[in-house]
Amino acid sequence: MKMDLPAPYVARTYRGREDHPAMASILGAYHQYTGSTALPTAEQLDATYGNLVNCDLATDVVVIECEGEGPVAYARVWWEELEDGTRDYMMFSPTRPDHIAQPLFTAIVDAEESHLRTKAAGREGARWRSFAPHPGPELEATMEAAWLEALDYRAIRFEASLVRPDVEQIPDLSLPAGVELRPVRPEMIRPILEAHWEAFRGSWDFTEATEENFQQAFDDPLRDESLWKIAWVGDTVVGQVKSFINPEENEAMGYLRGYTEYISTHAEWRNRGIAGALLAASLRELKSRGMTEAALGVDTSNPGGAFQLYTKLGFQLRAYEATYAKPMA
Repeated sequence: MKMDLPAPYVARTYRGREDHPAMASILGAYHQYTGSTALPTAEQLDATYGNLVNCDLATDVVVIECEGEGPVAYARVWWEELEDGTRDYMMFSPTRPDHIAQPLFTAIVDAEESHLRTKAAGREGARWRSFAPHPGPELEATMEAAWLEALDYRAIRFEASLVRPDVEQIPDLSLPAGVELRPVRPEMIRPILEAHWEAFRGSWDFTEATEENFQQAFDDPLRDESLWKIAWVGDTVVGQVKSFINPEENEAMGYLRGYTEYISTHAEWRNRGIAGALLAASLRELKSRGMTEAALGVDTSNPGGAFQLYTKLGFQLRAYEATYAKPMA
């Protein structure tokens, strides 16, 4: 991916795992800036970049350096085939907050678009997709969101970062009759991952799973099945919350936080209280491990009303991120 960047910035080729510590630092600083607060580890990037799909590491990833400082941003592009046949060309370029400025941002987007336009040659209905922190639905865009809109991108979805500032007064919610929790055994992990993926079939951004998707979950260094709350009916997974704890983040940030993430409910078992009961059980589990707060992310337009459920259970809004799209001419 060729980039014509304003001085004093230059783009160079991605060097594999040796770049991951710097990239994790950049992404963590960017998360702090956006309000999500999550601090990824280099080992997590090892798992992610070791299992990418529809992304050529040799040409689709670049590291951006500032003279005298080293890496201050990176860019990755890839494509996704949606269930309705739409081909989305994805753009992601986290940047250290003190280097976020419109000239650099616009130059990166222009390079990403040019690179992806070549990949999309001959495809009808293709579009670019990008992401930016946003003040929230119905509010005027600022910074990166406003810069994308100036380039004719339009917000199509909003993701919210939520934090429950304590793990006290957790409601006692029960699973429906016939639904049970089971400890996770090794042979259950793959069916659990498959059930989670299938639960989102029909959603706006659903793509078919690949072996790399599942392998990335297996390789995740923060995976801890002892924290998972999985609901079963017979041999069918009907709901799940796959919590995790990031000790490095907790030490760096000075809090004791667990993440109640990867939440899903089987399509035929929605609106029966399963997600709420599993989330409450997950909060109690995190409390038993010494955590004092919890966090998660959610699509605010989730048709199952997840955003409303989470806020009802004590999670508080911290930040919004908008998903932007622009049709390719």
